[in-house]
Amino acid sequence: MKSVVIGASGYTGAELLRILAFHPEIEVESAAAASHAGQAISGLYSSLLPFYSDAVFADVNTQVEEIASGGISVDVVFLALPHGMSQSIVPKIFDRVGLVVDLAADFRLTNPATYQKWYMHKHQAPEYIEKAVYGLPELTREELKGARLIAAAGCYVTCSTLALLPLVSAGLIERDSIVIDAASGVSGAGRSIKADYLFTEVDENFSVYGLKHHRHTPEIEQNLGATVLFTPHLLPINRGILATTYSRPTSRFVERLGADAEDSGHEFVISEMRNFYIEEPFVFVTDSPPSVKASLGSNNAMVHGTYDARTNTIITVSALDNLVKGASGQAVQCANIALGLPETAGLASLGLHP
Repeated sequence: MKSVVIGASGYTGAELLRILAFHPEIEVESAAAASHAGQAISGLYSSLLPFYSDAVFADVNTQVEEIASGGISVDVVFLALPHGMSQSIVPKIFDRVGLVVDLAADFRLTNPATYQKWYMHKHQAPEYIEKAVYGLPELTREELKGARLIAAAGCYVTCSTLALLPLVSAGLIERDSIVIDAASGVSGAGRSIKADYLFTEVDENFSVYGLKHHRHTPEIEQNLGATVLFTPHLLPINRGILATTYSRPTSRFVERLGADAEDSGHEFVISEMRNFYIEEPFVFVTDSPPSVKASLGSNNAMVHGTYDARTNTIITVSALDNLVKGASGQAVQCANIALGLPETAGLASLGLHP
């Protein structure tokens, strides 16, 4: 199958090129970029030289028009663009390709009014929201089969949702009690030049941002059917996300746990998580809290949970690579499902260490 990556000069676009280079069924027909159009791919990312030695970035607008006019025939288009740009592209190419996978937030939220509230502008293609399938396989696998437009879940949202989904689904967590503290590497901000992401600002530093109003909050709430207090932080590392969540147990939790909560609470939480993810190819429940290096370079998400009887609090921890399971690997995993390919095709299941 032939694919086009639009927005290929950014970090998620480059990660798509890296992953698809090893995909047994999907090959890259073209890679398009805006500011880097005409430049050699390997000139921008020397790590991609072995597979893209002669390839150059096509112009985004030209590539979109070629697809829209039928001048180029492809099976899959991956949109690795900043939030807001896909709304003007999807209507042009939707009827020309078998599958569009959008890595941005443009079609993730099911309510256009919610999108406008959190992203501060009116949605330009609301009629395509209902055509889109949310791209988090652990949550929407069945809906992804045969999908034509996929809104792949983002990094913070994936990390947070996977940490909480087993317990929320089982009715073990009070849905209005959830607090999420998450920290991401600098690549999560994209390949833009901003003062906050300069080496001298990030190195040996740790900061909070988006306090009380980060725009991924409604997406997490949509996934969990809950109210969450989500606070993101910037880590002085290249890639990776670690999320720690705190929540109150429900009466069902107490009833199922019985009188020995203090002694068996940890084992109960871990057991619930293991049972929920037992058949998932990329989610692993760990015996101790994971670190970001546990999933580095892979499409894996590592999750852990426990119960603190002293404060009557359920704690969960999750870690993933924000550029793989949090973005490009997620997109490929979703595409595999939609196209009827093996779900794990082209995706690494072992991380890098050190």
